[in-house]
Amino acid sequence: MGRPGKKADRLNGGGLAVGSLFEEKQVASSQSVVPPGYDPQRPETSYNECVPIEHRKRYGQFFTPPVIADILCDWVEGANPGSLLDPAVGTGILLRRWLARRPQAAITAIDVDPQAIAAARQALPEGKVAFRCCDFLRWQSQDRFDGILANPPYLRHHDMLYASDIFQAVGKRNGVRLSRLTNAYCLFILEICRRLKPKGRAGIIVPGEWLNANFGMPIKDFLLTRGFLRRLVYFSHASLVFEHTLSTACLLFVERCETDARSEATLPTVFVRDGVQGEVLRAYLRGEQSETGGISEYSLPRAQLVAEKKWDYVLQNGVPEMRPGFVSLAELARTSRGIATGANSFFHLPDSQSKAWGIRTGHLVPCVGRAKDVKGFVFDERDFAELSATGKPAYLVCIKGRLTSSESAYVAEGEALGLPQRYLLACRSPWYAMESRPPAPIWAAVFGRNRLKFVWNRAGIYNLTTFHCVYPHREDPDFVAALVACLNSPVVQATSQHQQRVYGGGLRKFEPRDLLEVTVPNLEAVSRRTIRELHDLLLRLDGYSRSEVGSAQGVLGAIDEAVRSAAAEASSREGPSRAKRGPVPSGLLWEQHTYRDGPGW
Repeated sequence: MGRPGKKADRLNGGGLAVGSLFEEKQVASSQSVVPPGYDPQRPETSYNECVPIEHRKRYGQFFTPPVIADILCDWVEGANPGSLLDPAVGTGILLRRWLARRPQAAITAIDVDPQAIAAARQALPEGKVAFRCCDFLRWQSQDRFDGILANPPYLRHHDMLYASDIFQAVGKRNGVRLSRLTNAYCLFILEICRRLKPKGRAGIIVPGEWLNANFGMPIKDFLLTRGFLRRLVYFSHASLVFEHTLSTACLLFVERCETDARSEATLPTVFVRDGVQGEVLRAYLRGEQSETGGISEYSLPRAQLVAEKKWDYVLQNGVPEMRPGFVSLAELARTSRGIATGANSFFHLPDSQSKAWGIRTGHLVPCVGRAKDVKGFVFDERDFAELSATGKPAYLVCIKGRLTSSESAYVAEGEALGLPQRYLLACRSPWYAMESRPPAPIWAAVFGRNRLKFVWNRAGIYNLTTFHCVYPHREDPDFVAALVACLNSPVVQATSQHQQRVYGGGLRKFEPRDLLEVTVPNLEAVSRRTIRELHDLLLRLDGYSRSEVGSAQGVLGAIDEAVRSAAAEASSREGPSRAKRGPVPSGLLWEQHTYRDGPGW
């Protein structure tokens, strides 16, 4: 085992478990593990009532709505399967819907949870299903199936405590190089494809986040280039198909018919907006209803889809084209995440608390830690002074060199709290040393509902991970303000959805690398007058955002017009050559920078 806190230890056990979390189990009689009070006449509802939510989340159990189960059965039934598998049977909703139409198939049901197996055994007709309590990802059988119905467990990578490298094992079996950030349901997708017989079909429901995540790229490539994916149904982020979890959802219609599928140039995709009833969607997919409001179908080029990193925007709007005069943000800036302290409440303090500990001012730097503490689109010295005066956390502790007695007591308090054993802090020496991040001229909010917010950090202070850092290649304040105005414009915000990761309930998120792909007008190829106009519009937008009187819509419209004009100007001129910039420097905060005391520096 590696040293405490090391990421590999968390993935491979980290001392938290011996062997796989999902050990191979065989259940001869499951009556003893039926959840007390379980009613097989209403399996899913009863199971949710009887089994603690902690247990259900531990096993990633989120049950399939009946109409979705019917949609998946419709697809698989087209293969006329003689053998059927459910690799994560849960309480058996998929198999109950299947048996209602085709009771003669040979059915195998797998689940790692003995309670779920016992519940399914009681809810399904006796003698119709062969049950096996084991981990599908480690199942040693060589069996293949004509049909597979699956709602794989919704487990993130950090909840999978295998003693061996399950990502490498599944990837090797399927000829795919996988990230260790891959969620369990993606591993199931690969293994389900491997378990299909020629011309066999699988209907799978999974969360939709993988379509917009970097770890999902090799899975998408696998499904498209090898011809498995025949149709995709993607639900609006506002449609919470899974109960008790904030998640998007998608349906995968898979077929092992490589020759025909690989020759197809496009992939049929269906986008389902919020409010569409399940039976309406089913009738549409069965061809019984040709036109339905709230449902959009596209045939998207497979070659372009393989190259697309994020599919949320593409599935709703098609593949976007680069507009004249626009460039990726990577042409104008570099990005980094904010400072990760490892213990915000300990390191990020109000002024009064830092004084009470007796920490020297030379070991404190002004820092914003919460998005709600930034009101407008420009954060200046007055905003910081107000933040500090209200008693909110405003200073980041950055101790260097020899400690005073007061600072030693502060560090000892952190040690008594067990902070040195935390993942991030265990990797630092000393544990209380802080990361290096130059003050970012632009802050980018990590999360947002309707839109994402960009702020001009005119105060030149630091930020924690609630914001990402954007470092324009030009330090000219007017240029920085103009870029912030462009990033907040409705026209750029609309197209930036292509780069965002979208979660259930409409929650949007950028990663630092995602930001680099956002397209903005090429401000390096426009006049000084245009730059200044955008600068002034940002100040107007900031003023409106802080005022209870009036609306910012008018100034947003003016910014949009200025953005389009800037792009037109840039497209008519040849921009100056730009050298490639390297990444933001890393290391400890005190290695490369000298700081002044107080907020006005």
